[in-house]
Amino acid sequence: MELFGFKVKVVFLISNNDVLAYSWHYTDRKALKHMEKMIEFHNLSGKIMESANLEKWLKEKLEDVIIGEEKFSLPEFNYANKRVYEEILKIRKGEILTYSDIAKYSGIKFPQLLITLMRNPFQILIPCHRLLTKKGTLMGFYPLGIEVKKKLLEIEGIKI
Repeated sequence: MELFGFKVKVVFLISNNDVLAYSWHYTDRKALKHMEKMIEFHNLSGKIMESANLEKWLKEKLEDVIIGEEKFSLPEFNYANKRVYEEILKIRKGEILTYSDIAKYSGIKFPQLLITLMRNPFQILIPCHRLLTKKGTLMGFYPLGIEVKKKLLEIEGIKI
């Protein structure tokens, strides 16, 4: 799948015809490994699959969030630390918050926040790329790296 100029491999976790999560990386093996970590962290179950139709759905949703001003709605599932994702979903396109802000608003400790972000079941749709350090600098964007995060922020009109 082509993602804003980056070629990535995507796998989806499907349950009852709903997408519960997706994982991407630069290799199939790493995308699958990341999905396994998300499944364990969130206690998910379902069928892991690749799908051209789901990739099309994802691409449209990503464009709605990054280029448009749409907000993603989480599926009705009790994801671990769901309040973190709910707080991040409040950040509008073109705005940023700090990791510390989200930890405070979510009521969780900073180390747990970082793990929760690394297990984000809907990266970019839950726009964790809109988080910066207290100093206003970029910090990791697992699993795709800081260059993807920087590109997403630039598309949204944020210069770092």
